[in-house]
Amino acid sequence: MPILNPETLSSLSLNVLTIQQTVAGRWWNYRNVISPFSRLWLILDGQGVVRHHGREIKLRAGQLHLIPPFTSHDCACSRRLNHYHLHFVSRLPTGIDLLSLLDCDFQIAAPPEVVKLFERLETLYPERKLPCFNPAQDEYRRLPAIAEQSMSDPFPVAAFEANAILSLILSPFLNSAREHEGVHARASRLFFAVQEFIHARMHEPIQLGDLARVAKLHPTYFSDRFHELVGVRPLEYLNRRRIERAQYLLLTRPASVKQIAVEVGIPDAAYFARVFARVCGKSPSTYRSAHSA
Repeated sequence: MPILNPETLSSLSLNVLTIQQTVAGRWWNYRNVISPFSRLWLILDGQGVVRHHGREIKLRAGQLHLIPPFTSHDCACSRRLNHYHLHFVSRLPTGIDLLSLLDCDFQIAAPPEVVKLFERLETLYPERKLPCFNPAQDEYRRLPAIAEQSMSDPFPVAAFEANAILSLILSPFLNSAREHEGVHARASRLFFAVQEFIHARMHEPIQLGDLARVAKLHPTYFSDRFHELVGVRPLEYLNRRRIERAQYLLLTRPASVKQIAVEVGIPDAAYFARVFARVCGKSPSTYRSAHSA
């Protein structure tokens, strides 16, 4: 089943982290920025440049530009860039962000009515502003924690309207979206219930038999079938999910590496460090420092 289907989209949890209009200048010049949320810029006037996915893209008036979560990028402005910036999450019941499963056109012409949609979002959430503009600052890096704390929005009617507005803004990007062939996309199509189980119980000990029972298959057959269809063994996939959760926590919380290892279900700190380095190419401490300075 394709990821972009009515059941998936109806279960999607959208949450606005920040929304505001900013006039950037030469100070808007950051490198190797990576965050566990999506960015969406509406360019009003002026220009800038952004680099990601091996491309350099010019930011010009009348354009919408999307940067999916965990996308390393550089951005710069030589003179002036008047833009709205919207930070948000689009989370599936599996805990994975929908936009991390898709490839799409990252920059499109803004529909005529989109400025009013951004203005309305800002009216709904006047307090949701960036605490600062430097992505390396602690208060900026803690921003995604807002998402987990505000899933039960104290203003449900505002949240209902905001979700509808965000859906309208994202629709043109989803129209051009293609599922990429990463392991998460394949697992989402074929073993959605297994992903949900992992998301809910990641902090607990999980055995192959536990995942096989969720899939209603014999453990050996489940492991072989999962490997055939997804490309990795189930327990390796579980470790990837745990390490990706650890990446999120390293970027958003001041907890120690040992505490984070326990929280993602790998309480052996030495083993956690080895698995993290194998998946990310660097130690947990190095990963944290590389994206916080």
